[in-house]
Amino acid sequence: MLSTLHTNDAPAAIPRLREIGIPAYLINATVLGVMAQRLVRTLCPHCKAPTEINESAWNALTRPYKIRGQGHFFKALGCAKCRDTGFLGRVGIYEIMEMTPRLRSEIRPDSDGEEIRKHAVKDGMTQLRIAGARQVALGLTTVEEVLKVVPPDNEL
Repeated sequence: MLSTLHTNDAPAAIPRLREIGIPAYLINATVLGVMAQRLVRTLCPHCKAPTEINESAWNALTRPYKIRGQGHFFKALGCAKCRDTGFLGRVGIYEIMEMTPRLRSEIRPDSDGEEIRKHAVKDGMTQLRIAGARQVALGLTTVEEVLKVVPPDNEL
């Protein structure tokens, strides 16, 4: 079954399911994975202009990881085709948390959402922030656009 659940990110779905009364053993037995998604505005291909990456904004986006700002960075200018906004369309960024044996062992009535998040990242989940940083490095959007839609960083 597929369903919608309002949370900030994929790992937060587990505590949310418990909050609405689903027992931990049932979550463990039935959930295969959780996907979180956000849409970010894409830069207008007709008027976007190359720019240098703002290191402090990049670091705010990719924190706590040390990821160098490599790629093609652009800024929004605005033209008639994008109605002077600098943006035209949207692209999705995704976070997929696959239920691994380690994550299943963390799903208990007293488990902490932060612990689930830490284990999900250790087990290979790419956070929304990093998925957004990839779109920035591809030249599709800006750091500021991604920061508008992703949840605050959590120290891992």
